[in-house]
Amino acid sequence: MKDRCGTRGPSETVCNCPLRMGFYIIRSSARQIGRAVYSHEKEDGSFGGDDMNNKKPWYLTLVLTCCTVCASTTLAGPPDRSLVSGRVNVMTQNLYVGADLFKILEAQVPEEIPLKVTEIFLDIQATDFEDRAGAIAELVAKQDPHLIGLQEVSNIFVQCPGDAVVGNPNPAEELYADYLTLLLDALEARGLDYSVGAEVTNADVEVPAVAYDPSTGAPVLEGCTPPAAAPFIDVRLVDRDVILVRSDVDYSSPLGMNFTINLTVPTEAGPVEFTRGWTALDASVNGRTFTFFNTHLEVSGSPFARAVQFAQASELITVLGTLDTTIIAVGDFNSSAADGAFVECATPGQNPGDPPVFFPCPTPYEVLSLNGYVDTWNQRGGPWDAGFTCCQDDLLDNEDSAHDERIDLIWVRPAAGHYGGPVARGVTAGTLGDRPEDKSAGGLWPSDHAGVGARMTIRVPR
Repeated sequence: MKDRCGTRGPSETVCNCPLRMGFYIIRSSARQIGRAVYSHEKEDGSFGGDDMNNKKPWYLTLVLTCCTVCASTTLAGPPDRSLVSGRVNVMTQNLYVGADLFKILEAQVPEEIPLKVTEIFLDIQATDFEDRAGAIAELVAKQDPHLIGLQEVSNIFVQCPGDAVVGNPNPAEELYADYLTLLLDALEARGLDYSVGAEVTNADVEVPAVAYDPSTGAPVLEGCTPPAAAPFIDVRLVDRDVILVRSDVDYSSPLGMNFTINLTVPTEAGPVEFTRGWTALDASVNGRTFTFFNTHLEVSGSPFARAVQFAQASELITVLGTLDTTIIAVGDFNSSAADGAFVECATPGQNPGDPPVFFPCPTPYEVLSLNGYVDTWNQRGGPWDAGFTCCQDDLLDNEDSAHDERIDLIWVRPAAGHYGGPVARGVTAGTLGDRPEDKSAGGLWPSDHAGVGARMTIRVPR
């Protein structure tokens, strides 16, 4: 039994869907979607960079069938008595690179790009991840999860003097900061034994920066003083998603992949693609085996960005739809129940000069909900809590928490053959790192996002 919605197997109906929302079909160039996101409309009505129309587009057809899942995702037909219950404890945490990367879009001319990158680099220094890693490790110690989904696990490389302003013939390879190693070291220092179970490398972006702080004249990189005639360094960001596994948890089949559709942001220095991805593995906790999935979806800053986000959520559902296991999916989904079921999305016109095509599309939150995923926050016991997880100020130095939306989520999807009530019972969930006492030794919030931890009893195939 593979199909989970509205199809009939030899002896059972998978789900009696009272509402079918049909098919949402987007035909568009993946490059065009990305490059249109932050572009300004031209006089001829086209969007994106000048080179967009010189690219041979490859067309993607996204077909998403959404249906309302039956109450408690109970399946019709004779029950499968081969399910067993087990207690699991999981966590999700966006580490935060330490700066607003979209500052680069504030540059009005190419010559301003290095100055904006310098601002970003100085902010990364000010938000000192080595200091924050200790605070995040304290959160992990309190939650003591079996598995952790991490997003924005950065590697930062530098090069002095830089050559990105002359075509970047040599990529920066001097390691400035490895967020994963810093966090693992902080965990080990507290007697916590975690290792990498799965990881994926996403965006890999290198840009020039001015080597001297514009406000003080001091070098922004210790020991780096390039000549005034070419006062540049290169800063390279490599983004990753990672699953950490506690030492007493057995796991297998680790996997990490990038999304097919990603955001390409046009800047004054040329287009920059920001690739995103996901990681997954099969975990066994107390003899109960399930799939653990971790991701970071695109932001929803414009109708074009929301089309990319919708494409990624649809791909996620397609990938996980091939599995018959119980699934726990965690991550920064950049989507909230408060967004509503549908938002305005857009794709560029198919031909040069054509106006963009606007259409309603489901939010990622709605896509998961309608495909049988249960938001564990809504299953938790105890008093009501908004559960806001985003976002603190860029420099993480605000006195009180500024969180005002819940976009870091823990979902559970029942295994094929599930029966007899909810897939997750006895849920205790809470936000982590959003109280003043959680701040780092240096007085910073651990991240701009709160972590989320959840303990629950799930039903899995025997």
